[in-house]
Amino acid sequence: MSCPHRDDAGAWVLGALDDAGAQDFATHLSGCAMCQDEVAQLQVVADVLPMAAPQVLPPPALKSRIMAVVESEAELLRAAGPDADRPPVREPAGGSSWLPAWLGRMRPLAVAALATVLLALGVVAGVLLSDDGTSTTSRPGFGPKGTEVALRVTGQRGELDLTHMPSPPAGRVYQVWLLTGKGKPRPTHTLFTVPSDGRAQVEIMESLKDTDQVLVTAEPPGGSAQPTSAPIVGAKLS
Repeated sequence: MSCPHRDDAGAWVLGALDDAGAQDFATHLSGCAMCQDEVAQLQVVADVLPMAAPQVLPPPALKSRIMAVVESEAELLRAAGPDADRPPVREPAGGSSWLPAWLGRMRPLAVAALATVLLALGVVAGVLLSDDGTSTTSRPGFGPKGTEVALRVTGQRGELDLTHMPSPPAGRVYQVWLLTGKGKPRPTHTLFTVPSDGRAQVEIMESLKDTDQVLVTAEPPGGSAQPTSAPIVGAKLS
């Protein structure tokens, strides 16, 4: 049988319960083996989160972006008046909600603060996880007349940036190929079309390791194992 207080374990570990909720859960925790086990498991994850990514300095603009969000939330709460910080009315027993039980017991100001913290953590995590010390370079390429082609390369990952690119012929899609030396083009799983404005940013799904050129051809829907038409777009990596 599941303990009804089990949903509070995550909030307890994160310190996100209000004072009354924290006191209630602490009292319950002392006599519930199921919740003790849940807290122990979650605490292990929480303890290793700071080590999950290389520690790098966030960009200078990060603090100003976070503070802008904080100030904006504070303005909205001030405009809402003194009732904004009153505890919400609890939903009657048997009511349904997709929100975690512990979130419903937090004061509105605490919810807003938690949302801001989670936003900040998400931005920081994105910086930490994406900053692996590699730089991004942009290499020009060729394409149909009037089309601007750039290949952005970060480590072994690549992205095609296309401007004024025509749509593929009727019944066709564009497929990306990788070429090394004088060998045969290697097919990728990267298939795409181009919207009417001719603008497309195409992330290449496969690694560019040992690749000399990136090519694009028009192929039947679903792609091909080998090119069935001449390259319409291309860019060299070296």
